[in-house]
Amino acid sequence: MRPSTRKWLLVLSSLVMLFIGTTRIDSLNAQRQEHHLVLPPLPDEMAPSMLYTPLLALGRAPLVDVLWLRATKLKEQGRFFDALQLSQRICELQPKFASVWVFQAWNMSYNISVTLKAHEDRWRWVNNGFRLLRDKGIPLNPNNTQLYRELGWILFHKVGDFLDDSHYYYKLQFALEMESILGEPPDDFVQPGRVRGDYYREYDYQSLADAPLRFEELLTQPEVKTLVNGLHGFSFDASEPGIYLSLLSSIRRDDVKIPGTPDHEQVNRKQELLALMRDPGGAVARNALENFWRAYRLRNEVKLDPKRIVELHSIFGVNFDYRLAETHALYWASMGVEKGTDKRAAMDIHKLNTNRLVFFCLQKMFHRGRVAMSPNAYLGEPPLLSPDLRVVPVLFQAFIDGSETYLKNEKTKKPISTNFQTGFVGFLRSAILRYHEVGRDEEGKKYFDYLREHFSDPMYERGMAGFLREQMKPDRELNDLRVAMARIRSLIGRGLQRYAYNEDEDAVRYLARSKQVFESYQKNIVSKRMQIRGTWREIVEDVAHSGGTMMYPGSYQLICEKLGIEPRTNTLSPANESS
Repeated sequence: MRPSTRKWLLVLSSLVMLFIGTTRIDSLNAQRQEHHLVLPPLPDEMAPSMLYTPLLALGRAPLVDVLWLRATKLKEQGRFFDALQLSQRICELQPKFASVWVFQAWNMSYNISVTLKAHEDRWRWVNNGFRLLRDKGIPLNPNNTQLYRELGWILFHKVGDFLDDSHYYYKLQFALEMESILGEPPDDFVQPGRVRGDYYREYDYQSLADAPLRFEELLTQPEVKTLVNGLHGFSFDASEPGIYLSLLSSIRRDDVKIPGTPDHEQVNRKQELLALMRDPGGAVARNALENFWRAYRLRNEVKLDPKRIVELHSIFGVNFDYRLAETHALYWASMGVEKGTDKRAAMDIHKLNTNRLVFFCLQKMFHRGRVAMSPNAYLGEPPLLSPDLRVVPVLFQAFIDGSETYLKNEKTKKPISTNFQTGFVGFLRSAILRYHEVGRDEEGKKYFDYLREHFSDPMYERGMAGFLREQMKPDRELNDLRVAMARIRSLIGRGLQRYAYNEDEDAVRYLARSKQVFESYQKNIVSKRMQIRGTWREIVEDVAHSGGTMMYPGSYQLICEKLGIEPRTNTLSPANESS
């Protein structure tokens, strides 16, 4: 073949390959989009300038180096808000580098927040940190396990744990935000055997999951369209975010105002609006409209998908309380395990740590997953945290499932891996005591029998009654007046605190326990000199009047009302930590 012929054949082949390649551009771009390999455009703030333009001509890396140096200097100078803006620019210039997002989020939540003194200022920076990951980092990197793990850890450790001096403020603000999104319990919800917090522990997320994603879809329901048109006649545009839910809150507080209506016509127009909002025939439409906007807020403000929440509850077999930061951490950690797993890696350390975080969240929810909000919550009184027994079977199963992989390489006949045995046994013993405290010994007996069968110990030989007597032994054998009084007053204080939070059943249990300790001590004391002066009731009233168990005068008034005693006008209610 002549050289010239070969040359033309090569040219022709190149043209053919080029043509074939151009036909694949759309599919290749689609695959890049699908796998999130496309860099977002530069932020608008990176406008042409004497500094940015030459650096961008060389690539993003030199510009990022300059911004890193500048942000570090601003932080050292205490110019945190300027540093925050530069940190966000750095993340936007390196959107696919997980470590950049992690560092900036950690820097805000941990390093910058602790340099400030006010609870509000600290919360602002902790909030900035986890929102950076949740609202920006993860949407740009939805398959990166590290980001899910770090987000879950900040929520679990910084907000949910007790490390920070302002942790109760964080918990309060987190819970208040979620209550605003989910709404208040109905007026008739609280009944004997059912407290306010049960509304959020039993929340109907299925109704939010079933709500349409677009408002136009909602309007296909004739009754909803009629309601929306009716509200429009009162100048309330229910198609705009925030309008309808704000209207519901105003009606609940009885301070609704009709826009564009003169003062002398407000009363009549308000009655017409209330007639529309309380018409029994429009209940279905009102619920549909409310569910749509609550689902909208859930997806857009805290990035939780109601459908995934329903799936998560189905997997674990329990409805979680999303006023807890640990519950959000569990949500993101489980999503990271599912979506962020690198199936090509033999060992994904980020997946392993994320999986552990799921386990940690369940443990903490058992120990302090029951949330009670004070009537003074909006004045700053923190939530009351106590064990959530609904999580016991979930955590029990998690121990068993988590042991399966390890048991394959262990020579043991026990159902729990040696890696988890100490924690598992301690957890079950605590669970048995908690069940006993609330009068649910039958459920506790099931776990006691499991312990005695698989983890023999002399303390189980006398049965569950003997085990409980041994665990309660310190309270029965008190023989020191000072120690006994401290124990009795402590139990009374906890009971009165539950009264202040409207957890009356728990309050009665703590007070009953304090009375048992009081009577046992008085009966077994050998010297009258060591006898407690006064009656148990007098001690209760003294603790109530001392103000040591409540933070606000409103709590003191509520406790006195429930005890049936007259409040003292000169009693102070000093602030103290909630237990």
